[in-house]
Amino acid sequence: MNRTVVFFMLLFLSGCSCEKKKGKPELLVINVLDAELFNDCHIKGSINVSFEQLEDFAKKLDKDTQIVIYCSNYQCTASFLGARMLKQMGFKNIWAYEAGMAGWFQSGLSLEGMCKQPYLTMKNVPLDMEKESDIEIITTQDLQNKLMQTLTSAKAVACGY
Repeated sequence: MNRTVVFFMLLFLSGCSCEKKKGKPELLVINVLDAELFNDCHIKGSINVSFEQLEDFAKKLDKDTQIVIYCSNYQCTASFLGARMLKQMGFKNIWAYEAGMAGWFQSGLSLEGMCKQPYLTMKNVPLDMEKESDIEIITTQDLQNKLMQTLTSAKAVACGY
C-alpha cells in the first residue's frame, strides 16, 4: 500500500474529539449510476444521485460548491454529460471523473461496498475522442488529492486548528 493511501486512511480514521461542523460541503463527489451499482461499490464519502435526478438535486445546491461527477468507467458518458448539465446551470467548480468507479477500484483506493460488478476489473482506458468543451476532466490522482485536502481542512476547522 502506498504512503498516500496509508496517510489518507490514518487521517480519515483518526478523527478528533470535537464534532464536525455542518453546512455547505467543500466538495461534493456524486456517483450518477443507479442505486444498485452505487450500493455495490462507490468512492468512500461520495453520494448517489442518479443521472435522471441530477438536475433537480442540483437546484438545491450553492452554485459555488465544488462538484465531481463520476459513473462507472471511461466508456460511460454520464459523468461528462452530468458535469456539462451543471455547468450550463451556472455551477462554477465542476469536474468529470471519467475513469469512474473502475478507475478508482483499479487504483486500490478507499471504497465502500462489496465491489462485485464485472466492469470494475475490465480494461479501463480513455476513449480516443476529443471532447471540445469547457468541462474539466479530473484524474484519479487529482481527485484523491482533492479528497485528502478537503478532509484535512474539514478536520482542522472542526478541531479548531
